[in-house]
Amino acid sequence: PGEALESHPPIGRVYLPTGSYAEMGEWSLPVEARREFVALHHAAIERGAPEARWMRGGFWRQFQVNYREINDLHKQMLRTSRKVEELGEGMHGGRVELIHDHLYQGQSNDCYWHGLFGGIYISHMRLATLEHLIAAEDASDRAAGLTDVLIESADLDVDGFDELLVAAPGQVVVIKPDEGGGIGSWDARATRHALTSVMRRREEAYHDTLREADSGELEQQEAGDGAVSIHDLVKVNEPGISKRLWYDAYERRSGLVHVMPIGTTAEAFEQASFEQLGDFVAGEFSVTRAEGDQVVLERDGLVRWSDGSTAPLRVRKEHVFGVDRRVPTLDLRVEVTNTGDQPIEALVGVEWSLNMLGGGGNPSAWYKVNGETGGFDRRKSVESTDHVGMGNDYIGIELESRPTPPAAAWWWSIETMSLSESGFEASHQGGSLTFTWPIALDPGEQTTVSLANLVRSSRDRAEEEGL
Repeated sequence: PGEALESHPPIGRVYLPTGSYAEMGEWSLPVEARREFVALHHAAIERGAPEARWMRGGFWRQFQVNYREINDLHKQMLRTSRKVEELGEGMHGGRVELIHDHLYQGQSNDCYWHGLFGGIYISHMRLATLEHLIAAEDASDRAAGLTDVLIESADLDVDGFDELLVAAPGQVVVIKPDEGGGIGSWDARATRHALTSVMRRREEAYHDTLREADSGELEQQEAGDGAVSIHDLVKVNEPGISKRLWYDAYERRSGLVHVMPIGTTAEAFEQASFEQLGDFVAGEFSVTRAEGDQVVLERDGLVRWSDGSTAPLRVRKEHVFGVDRRVPTLDLRVEVTNTGDQPIEALVGVEWSLNMLGGGGNPSAWYKVNGETGGFDRRKSVESTDHVGMGNDYIGIELESRPTPPAAAWWWSIETMSLSESGFEASHQGGSLTFTWPIALDPGEQTTVSLANLVRSSRDRAEEEGL
């Protein structure tokens, strides 16, 4: 640059805007806005209109609005970065440098957006990014002397509502009281595994193109079909997948309480076609206790019947956290009370969205229910069980869930119909595991169900690295 300036004097002043290539601006827009923008932009290009060159779509950080998962990842990165910064240079040897290496790898941009190249939807890349953030935060907390359960209330996702951060030697859990009291993240520290890093099945603007291509209304184009830009390729890798475009009405957190009609099936639940009677999945819970090793949440909500009538129902969720590093526990006790003057008969479900990197029939990832072991990404249900196990032998992690009383269990692969440079494809994003119990409560009656969750780690990555 210095040599160039000697022979080429400046021609003026310029200020570069915060931005990226044009397609990124398109991808960052919300679904409806993206549809409108694409139509207007393509029309302007076809007309040869000069204004096409200034049409740039949205702002890169809008991805944090479009995708709750990206915002949570970004805020976890900032939280970890602050902790690493507080370490200073007082640690001996290369530990500080190694911790910084993990932080920087957790800041790699690929999972902080989504467009043509998969981004946040690439499960193994998402888990790898989180792995490094878990490593850096774990090392920082250990250096700070964390030996017990520590519960903090703070606006972690910067939306104006406080979350609960539960940190212990073996796990970090984030609970979102204002949205169903759900667990947004659950990190196993010894294996550095983000247990609940699962993507919501949401509508994407490019699903319109998928439907058209899948039905034959739109001709598919591959890279070999002349001079086709990678941004304009249309290819469906799995014919018929547009029929599996099912969208979740709520964010995929864990420990969510569903109230459904008796007779609701696992298939209807998977296809998001079931009737949600209660308002506890996304409704606001109040925090009645957050100290010691316990977090207790409560909501006085409503059950809305098909005829439009309603009945009051109280749900109380009690979480208890264990401190063991290699075998942390997370127990959930759910009390359901009929606070109205009419009987209530329904199906209560507690749903967990979990990730064991089980896509593609990965032989290392598995479920074990009633003595039968099968792949993590398969679909199945049982009428009654008192134990569900799952794990990934390569990662060295195993999760045991014990329902009391015994419950029906539904589990299936959470798939998104995603776009990547290779075309449209079904992508495994994790697994849904839901325990269900029928309840029949007269006015004033209460019932209690519980889940004892135990995470067993066969290795400690921090010990292996000397952190």
